[in-house]
Amino acid sequence: MGLDIYWIGLLVLVPVVAAAVAGHETILSSLRGTAAPEKREADPLEDEAREFRRTFLRVYLLVIGSEWLQNPFMYSLFRTEKTLDEATVAALYSSTYVAAAVSALFVGYLTDRFGRRRACLVFCGIHSLAAVSVCFDQLPILILGRVLGGVALTLLWTAFESWLVAEYNERGFARSSLSLSSLFGSMTTSKCITAIFAGGELSALDLCAAILMVQTWSENWGFSPTVGTTMTNDDNTVIETQEQLLLSQAAGSIWDLRVWAMSFVTCCFDGTIFLFMFFWPETLQDAHDRGHPNEDGTIPHGVIFASFMAIMVLGALSYNLVAVDQSGSHEGSRKYTLTPTQLLMGALVISAVCFMAAAFVREEVGLLTSFLLLEVCNGIYVPSVAYHRGTIVTDEARARVYSLMNIPLFVFVIIALQTTNGNDDTGGRWQSVFLVCAVLLLLAALVTSLHLHIGERSPKGFVEIPSRDSAGIDRFPSVNAELDPAVSEDVV
Repeated sequence: MGLDIYWIGLLVLVPVVAAAVAGHETILSSLRGTAAPEKREADPLEDEAREFRRTFLRVYLLVIGSEWLQNPFMYSLFRTEKTLDEATVAALYSSTYVAAAVSALFVGYLTDRFGRRRACLVFCGIHSLAAVSVCFDQLPILILGRVLGGVALTLLWTAFESWLVAEYNERGFARSSLSLSSLFGSMTTSKCITAIFAGGELSALDLCAAILMVQTWSENWGFSPTVGTTMTNDDNTVIETQEQLLLSQAAGSIWDLRVWAMSFVTCCFDGTIFLFMFFWPETLQDAHDRGHPNEDGTIPHGVIFASFMAIMVLGALSYNLVAVDQSGSHEGSRKYTLTPTQLLMGALVISAVCFMAAAFVREEVGLLTSFLLLEVCNGIYVPSVAYHRGTIVTDEARARVYSLMNIPLFVFVIIALQTTNGNDDTGGRWQSVFLVCAVLLLLAALVTSLHLHIGERSPKGFVEIPSRDSAGIDRFPSVNAELDPAVSEDVV
């Protein structure tokens, strides 16, 4: 009977998620209170925006599929197949995040400097090498593979999103019906579905992603490329001036308080989710054993993980349904149903409540319910925080700032790995760990309310985060405004 709740949960969730995904547009129109759209003349920008979305998601899903094929099974591969002890496995995991933290210091700069598409292609190569390394039993090769995996992790969390946002802005898709917010929601939905059905060869997926990128992605930089062009002294002077201004803007992004507020929020939430993924198997197993003392069974980890990913899809779809312009258009003055910041704060607070409940609830059903609700919040959080990053950080330094923002999270994970390793009495620790997670999430919600204020509605239809600080100083004046005094008069 105890095991049945997991299968019943999955069997209920799968058709619900399938129906929600299939009828997403219909539900969206219904909530907006609009009828089916009439036939209109073809809009080249709308067609280009839809093609852009398809082009990005095709590559992104292959990349995420290769990642999901590796991470969920790495621990069991090291412990069971390679019979490594717990301390060695913890050292391998730590080497991944140490490499990620160290590489974050320079990977972002190189990505902005030499091109984000190139960085995505480099990810495919490095990630494939990291996957091949697990075919060997020699510890030095395994460590090298984990180091490569850490560098690949930094690229995955930096280059792809940087390319997406910069390309979106460059092509002017803010004037289309494809909002950046809904695009991030689609990414999260697709990622979770991929996690459920991932299967195949890792290197083959990376190769396919690389080929698609070469064929369909254009390059974008944080700095304008000048290699291979003939320039006069005046041209060199202008380029040097532009690069100095871009570097100045990059420094402004790095020292902007909102960037580090976002870094703190992501460290708290993603760090607590990492701890949750570490502790949920033993927590549910312990509750199952208490509820069924006469049974000697193991909870179905694969079924539970699939349920988590399925309900996370519902969270991402909920974000898409709520964080939209009620008119269905991104022009005009109508307001959002809920702003991305409100959704982010709600996800943080409800997640904190879920961790508090998990710390004290003893029943198996209650624990599973709190964990499922936590994954709903996770589905809302991911596109919310991606939207904020995309709005706060300038394109000129996007990859560099993204990589630096991830360093606190990597350090958090390294510390967590060390503190959770070497103690077999984990059953007595998960309650205190969940309470600490709840406190961190409440602090993150407080930081969000204090430092991530929503500004006035922009002409594009987005609720923008203001670029001015509390003193009213614009930290991100445009490069063109600084180069052209006539333009600068209109910028302040």
